[in-house]
Amino acid sequence: MKPNVRSVRWGAPVFLAVISVVLQGASCENVKPTVKAVTDVPSAGKFPHALFGRLLEKVVTDGLVDYGAVSVDERLLEDYLAEVARVSPDSHPHLFPTEPDGLAYWINAHNACALRGVLRFNRPANLKEIAHKFDSETTYVVGGKNLSLNAMTSMAYKRYTDARVHFALVKARRGGPPLQKEAWEPADLDARLEAAARAFLADPRNVDWKAPATKAGLSRILIDFRAEFDREVPSTVTGDMRLVTSLNRFRAQREKINATEVYPIPFDERLNDVANR
Repeated sequence: MKPNVRSVRWGAPVFLAVISVVLQGASCENVKPTVKAVTDVPSAGKFPHALFGRLLEKVVTDGLVDYGAVSVDERLLEDYLAEVARVSPDSHPHLFPTEPDGLAYWINAHNACALRGVLRFNRPANLKEIAHKFDSETTYVVGGKNLSLNAMTSMAYKRYTDARVHFALVKARRGGPPLQKEAWEPADLDARLEAAARAFLADPRNVDWKAPATKAGLSRILIDFRAEFDREVPSTVTGDMRLVTSLNRFRAQREKINATEVYPIPFDERLNDVANR
């Protein structure tokens, strides 16, 4: 995927308070804006991801989040989610003319909504007990639609069929990819996805293998989405070797995994809070 960047002007962001409404008779919780954005709809080419970037710069350290600082600067998150609520590549496709434009949107929108979800659930130390509610039952307004984090994950992959998106989508767990200190932008999206993939697969917490072992432990993310990684390898390679071959594309030559079987590494469901180092 080669980024194609176009610059535009965007109107000033509007503060949008967000409340959680429990739908009567339903298990789904819907995080809705209470007012409508009043700024002009932008011209094509660039969503104001810099709003989100200003927050990330303040609250992210080594991939972990200071959620106390997020609460202090919650206005920045609200402003960004206000824009996410009214515009998306689905609702306004002409505003996202390239694949990098669209994919950068879905990554940032997903990650911003995950931060909102953590605040909504009062910064739980561990997400294991509320995983389904957090990932699937809680929805956010995205381009006028109510979407869960899992729905956004599915959209990002199905629209762009790049398995590397799983190294960028952060669902607030220590066991997942680290949150980056900068918002994702179309201009360098491909290079940053490549770097994120290489960093994730170089981390021994995600890949547990040393020669001459014939079995390799892999992060649950790699196991859960193995079909998407497998799809990027010729079908002449089968079984666990197909997944290993796909992942080796992102490993240094001296670190290539030489295993014929894989198994899942226990997943760290702790909140990606700076306190959970």
